[in-house]
Amino acid sequence: MRTVLLGLIAGVMVLTAMPACARTCYEKAAVRPAALTDWARPEPADKPEPVEEDYVTYYTRADVEMLAKLMWSEAGGIDSETEQACVVWTVLNRLDSPDFQGETIAEVVTAPGQFYYLERAPLEEELLALAGDVLRRWNDEKNGLADTGRVLPAGYFWFAGDGKHNYFRDAFRGGDRWDYSLDSPYET
Repeated sequence: MRTVLLGLIAGVMVLTAMPACARTCYEKAAVRPAALTDWARPEPADKPEPVEEDYVTYYTRADVEMLAKLMWSEAGGIDSETEQACVVWTVLNRLDSPDFQGETIAEVVTAPGQFYYLERAPLEEELLALAGDVLRRWNDEKNGLADTGRVLPAGYFWFAGDGKHNYFRDAFRGGDRWDYSLDSPYET
């Protein structure tokens, strides 16, 4: 009887200590999921950090991949990263505008007759990094940060290209053509 009683007491002691031990072991060994920006370009050194608890992320990894594929389809032959980034800004401008259909990046990109999006387009590392960078800058804007490195003003919703350059406009027909006068974080 004494052995059984000592065994029960020892068992209770072990069970009582297990949650604390398990929590400590988990905290030391747990693999945390990577943040969305782990695979994007590094943050600029002079960029202010957003307040963590108030910062909202408005995009997903699937959005980054979709926009990288869209850039491959719409700007794959264009050498300028600024012009490639403007393709993504066009999508984001439409997403933020009440004048266009779509409440998600995917809905804007796949809206009928809007963009040449190929689901089977390759995922190139450079375009993934660029899409992630543009989305991070847009996300910072949506969280109230200024001077995030936008390369296309909010009123530009359309573009056409000739295989070497894309030309962005503020009207479907005619309108003003963007002159790339904003400072670009992409061209050196």
